[in-house]
Amino acid sequence: MLAEHFVASISAQTKANTEITKDAGIFFHEYQPLAAQRHVFKKSATAPNGLAVSSSHIFAAQEGKAVVHVYSREKGNQEALVPFPERIHSIALAAKDTVLLLGTESGRVLAWEICSGRLVSTSTSHLQPVTSLAVDPTSNFFLSGSPDAMIHVWALPSILSFSPDTSRSPVHTFSTHRGPISSIICGHSCSSSNIAVSVSEDKSAIIWDYHNGQLLRTYLLPELPQALALDPADRAVYVAYADGSLQTLDFYDDVQAITAIDTRRDTSSSHRPVQPSKKSRFSAESQKLGAAQSLSLSWDGTTLISGHASGKVAIWDIAKRIWTSTLTSLPGPVTNLQFLEPTGFPKVREPTFKVHTVVKPKQDSGPSGGDALVPPHYSLNMQFIGRLPAPPIFATESRGANKSTFEEALTHPSFPQDMLEESLTELATWNTPSKNGVALPADFLSLKDSGTAQDSEISPSSAQSQELQELKKQLASLQRVQKVTFQQLSELREEKEHFVALERKRAQRAQRKAKKTSGLANGPAPDADDDVEMSE
Repeated sequence: MLAEHFVASISAQTKANTEITKDAGIFFHEYQPLAAQRHVFKKSATAPNGLAVSSSHIFAAQEGKAVVHVYSREKGNQEALVPFPERIHSIALAAKDTVLLLGTESGRVLAWEICSGRLVSTSTSHLQPVTSLAVDPTSNFFLSGSPDAMIHVWALPSILSFSPDTSRSPVHTFSTHRGPISSIICGHSCSSSNIAVSVSEDKSAIIWDYHNGQLLRTYLLPELPQALALDPADRAVYVAYADGSLQTLDFYDDVQAITAIDTRRDTSSSHRPVQPSKKSRFSAESQKLGAAQSLSLSWDGTTLISGHASGKVAIWDIAKRIWTSTLTSLPGPVTNLQFLEPTGFPKVREPTFKVHTVVKPKQDSGPSGGDALVPPHYSLNMQFIGRLPAPPIFATESRGANKSTFEEALTHPSFPQDMLEESLTELATWNTPSKNGVALPADFLSLKDSGTAQDSEISPSSAQSQELQELKKQLASLQRVQKVTFQQLSELREEKEHFVALERKRAQRAQRKAKKTSGLANGPAPDADDDVEMSE
């Protein structure tokens, strides 16, 4: 049976709750099939963006302290209390949960390899504490945000490199926001066209192409944003506001619905702000939830949960944009919420390693000398699970047999269209009627037994002539298939050109109409002096 869980954390206990264990700060909840609290972790108070959850551990940066608490999910208790030289304001996991990124008070980012204890630091590029961190799905890049209104893009392989000549400075810098960065989130794509979304106290939300350092779209928000959650297919982003309301920013608006081009990458309108519709905002004023401080989206993208200053965790129906219920009430402001991956799927690919115990960080001293780049005492502490995948070594080692195209099509959810058309064309030639009273050559794939008893007694002298006749029959059958195929291709080409012309005309009319409607709704475009700029 599938089961879905989420983890919530609070900043501090502000009210008495007899149903919750004293000093509890992190709460492990089952969302479905039965909504209930399953476990609590004590002695923790986390600020927003101060919680990170892996398959084996929970990391909690303590609010206002230079300490990170590490909890073991397997044992259900606190495993370590890790001190750092300065206060930690945000954390995030990367590289298959083997590297913990920490945003510090001084404006730099620390990278802690939890399996080796190696601790490296970026350059101090922020003028104020790093309060937001977001890692892309490939772990090749991560973004950092700060109250200095700057967003930096970093290359994680460069930060973790053992080479002393590798740069540990930002790859790109975004300086478009005019207020403190509230939250950053990365898209789910592993391609180079992935996006990132940031919100700021200047009441704006911006979509970035962080690979190229390009601003894609700007949204003007009605209230101060507090948290973000991105749709699993990157179709929309959900924003939580300080007044307790939520809003959906749909990337696929009326203009995008009528064109195949991604309008987010239209450079002509990238600096033109968009005003979201008032209908996209929803709230539950009668529930007295308080300010929304955290958001998380379910695995299927249909349910949104929000954590509020009152301690309540609310459930929202995204399709209907309504509040459905209050899941629980915690003894303090809910600063972090994180849905975990569902469990219970059949034939799930198991991880190749497991981290039982974290190694406390020790500052990276760099290479000790000689030609080696890896420090002499560098070691990893992890358990390999099962057999590691390895290519065949010996020529006699058995390998999996390659499947034919037809065998792959049989196990595919749908049959390839070209294979179906080819089969139907060949089938049609089998029953082709005769012309001018002369029967066409028999199909070489026919299953009919057209021979007689006398045919079995064939003299050796006529074997070659009979083989020649069979080859001629096969050639005639292939020629018929080719002729029918060319005819069908010609008809399909003419039909395609006709429909493409009609669709082009319809799209042009609809696009002109949509742009005209959008211009009336958003007002005139801003002057050139009002355009925002981005520095790298």
